[in-house]
Order: sequence, then C-alpha cells, then structure tokens
Amino acid sequence: MEKVSIIVPVYNAEQRLKRCAESILNQDYPELELILVDDGSRDGSWSLICSLAAGDSRVKAVHKENGGVSSARNRGLDEAQGSYVQFADADDWLPMDATKLLVREMEAHPAQLVVGDFYRVVEDSVSEKGSIEKGGTLSRRDYADRMMRSPADLYYGVLWNKLYRRDVIRRGGIRMDENISYSEDMIFNLEYLLHVTTVAILKAPVYYYQYTKGSLVDQSLNLSSTLKMKKNVIGYYNEFFKSTFDAPAYQERLPVIYSYLLAVSRDSLALPFAPGTRKLGGDGELSAFSPETAEPFPLRSAVLSLRLLARYLETMARRHGMEENELLLLYCMEKRKAPCSAEALCAMTGLGKSAVIPALARLLAEGLAGREPAAGRGERFSFRAPELRGELRQLDLDVDAVRFAGFTPEEIRRCREMEERIGESILRHLRAESAETK
Repeated sequence: MEKVSIIVPVYNAEQRLKRCAESILNQDYPELELILVDDGSRDGSWSLICSLAAGDSRVKAVHKENGGVSSARNRGLDEAQGSYVQFADADDWLPMDATKLLVREMEAHPAQLVVGDFYRVVEDSVSEKGSIEKGGTLSRRDYADRMMRSPADLYYGVLWNKLYRRDVIRRGGIRMDENISYSEDMIFNLEYLLHVTTVAILKAPVYYYQYTKGSLVDQSLNLSSTLKMKKNVIGYYNEFFKSTFDAPAYQERLPVIYSYLLAVSRDSLALPFAPGTRKLGGDGELSAFSPETAEPFPLRSAVLSLRLLARYLETMARRHGMEENELLLLYCMEKRKAPCSAEALCAMTGLGKSAVIPALARLLAEGLAGREPAAGRGERFSFRAPELRGELRQLDLDVDAVRFAGFTPEEIRRCREMEERIGESILRHLRAESAETK
C-alpha cells in the first residue's frame, strides 16, 4: 500500500481545523501522512496542530513564518514522503473513502493524475459537482479539450479534488507560484499536466468544499479583481494549450482558449431547492449520526454495520450510474449464489416490493440480472453482472477493514462465529413461532 501525503496549509483556522484533520485521519486508507503547515497563525492553530501531532504519529506539524498559502503548500511538498500527494484546505473536509478511491483509480489504469467529483457546501446546502460525466481515462489532449468547455470550473482549477504523483512533481520541479494570490491552483495544475500522458476520471465525490461567507476570498473576488487575476493566468493557460496541441489544432482552438477571460464557474453554487441540492447532514450521510451514537444503544453494531455497507454501495452505484437499490439487489443476489424470489430479496434488503420490483425490472432490462422460472414457486432472479463481481467482493473487504480495524485474526474469527450463532438462534426462534401460528 503506497503512502499518501496530504498537505493542509493552516492560517488562523483554530475553529475549523479539527474537523478537517479528523476527516483525514479517519480515512479508510490508513497509509497516509497528514502534513499540517502553520503559516504564522495568530490564533491557537499551532497549539491545536501540536496536540494533533502528539495524538497521532501520522501527523507532521510544521511551523513557518507567514508567507501565504502557496508558500505553505510548497513547504508541505518539501516535507512530503508519500508516493502520492493530496491537498486540502483547513475549512473543508473529506468523505471517509476519498483517499482510498483516488489511489485505486490511480493504480487501476495507471495514470499520472486522478480527478474526482466533489461536494459544494453553502451554509447547510450541499450539491455534488463534476464537470466530466463518465469515468475512465483521458489523454492529456482529450482532458484539455474537456477543460476548454468550462475552463473556470473549480473541478479543473483547484487542487483538492485531485491525486498527484510526487515523483512527477519532483522531476518536473513543479511548485506553487508564491508571487500570485489568485489561481495559483490553476497554474500548478497546468504545469503538472505538461508532464502527464493519462488522466483518470473518478466518478465519486472526494471532497467537501465549504463556502465561508465573509472570508478573504469572498470579500476580494469582485468582477474587477477576477478579470485582473485571469489576465495574470491567461499566459500560463495559453502556453499549456500551445504545448498540448500541434500548430493547426492550436490555432483552431485559439478563440475558445481566450474565452477563459469571460468564462464563469458552473460548479461553485449549492442553491437550496435546486435539483441535486440537499441538506447537509441529511439522512443520506454518515455525518447525520449525532454525538449520541457514541453511546451504546440496542442493535448499535448491526445498525452501524448496515449503514457502513450502504455508504460503500452508494459510492459504487454512483460510479456505475446505477440506483442504490439496484446495486443492493445485485449485492444480495451475488452473495446468495443461487436464484431467489422477489420476496426473498425484500427480506434480505429490507426494501418493500414497491422498491424491489421496479429495481428488478431495470436490472433485467440492462442484462445485469436474469429471470429463471421455478415450477410451483414463482419466478427466481439471479446475478448476471460478472464485471461487478470483483468490486462487490472488494466492497466486503472494505467493510470488514473498518468493522475489524485493530482486531487480531483470532478475534475476527471469534466475532464471525458469534455472529453466525446469533443469527442461527434468532432464526430458530422465529421459525418456531411461525410454525406455532400455522
């Protein structure tokens, strides 16, 4: 497992840093180092960083004189030891599987850059954003053409929805430009892309980007300053495309390239009541669990285990453009290893027939499930998606890695044995009750 260096510049972020740091340290990809670079904060940020480092050996605490966010990120790159590099900002946080998904996508192809979707958070509204519709790989040229369609999108310009190779950064001498205060992210990405042949597109959100009203960025970004910033960047932007395309193709695209000056971001809002926008901390998120879940309650382990499974199924379903109920049915059919009825699928999933039947119909139409008549017992349905089998089995491993973190092999064996015995005991009593009522 390759180590990932996650770099977080910190300046007067005492009130927000803990959430960011905990979201990184609680990733389900343990082989990481968190590099917290205090850029001369005047609040309690440095004390908090030292406390975090004392509590977890994966945290590297770095203090420097104030020099700006680019300076802090460069210092983080100097300190990084991982094969891969991620960036995050102290105001924001990561979904629990972000690093794992980015690394797997990087290594599956292989690629030199991975770009993921993200969540845009404005107050208590959250919306998923992604400028490229399908996952897979793109050449640098194809990625550049996609970027020209919406050049001002955060998706392309920012650092925090991407995974970089540290050897590419090192060999290319790629650094943040410490002389500019806006779009330094974009310039870093453009320089990095010059050393890339393949870009992997991950169709899963890997970041929560928090809009902070009244922040320095919020106060400074008016139309005049935005145009001034873009004029500073357009030279880098133009040189990137000139290096990516041959002369005829470059000339053909030149008007589109310079349209960057007037382009606006299409993925910077999370408007309440707009399609795709939901309330942050709603029922669909693990963050919805209140502090009370830290206290024991009946069936706590079973409830949280099911929620964890649902979380991973949600990510996998999004990646394949499927409904979550469809993937849940496929998961149960694959685990069952034998054809099963709609009633059995209702029992296994906890879904009602009103949800199971339409989902089954879609799976049948897509060829992902098969229908098998069974004399006297009604129809049976079976798993017909061998291309998903490996991912579903990996999903089980991911769930167990979280459930049994810190357990010895013998403890895991005993837990599984006890779970099986508990299930048999419950089933025996329920069967007996059912027989008595007949």
